[in-house]
Amino acid sequence: MAATAATVFATIPTVGIDLDDKSSTPAFAVNLRVYGNDGRNHIYARASEALSSTETIKIGTNGSASSDSGSAGWTVNVTGGVTAGQYFFAKRTAL
Repeated sequence: MAATAATVFATIPTVGIDLDDKSSTPAFAVNLRVYGNDGRNHIYARASEALSSTETIKIGTNGSASSDSGSAGWTVNVTGGVTAGQYFFAKRTAL
C-alpha cells in the first residue's frame, strides 16, 4: 500500500512529527531533516510561492521552496498544497 501524506510521520530523529502539517509560523528550524515511516528523507521548508500537493520543488540554502519542473529532487508532501509563506515538510522524490 502506498503511503499518503496523511499517513506519514517522522521516525528519526524525532518520533511522531506529522509530515502533512503546514503552518504560517515555523514549528521547527527550516532545513530540518527527518526520516519518515515511508522510508524517505523529509525537509522542513518555507514556500516562496503557492505550491500544489504533488509539485516538484527545489529548496534553497535558506529553506525557501519554489517550483521546479526539472530534476529538483523534492516533492511537496502536504494535502491541499501550500500558499506562499507557509512552512511544511517536503519529501525526497526518490529513495
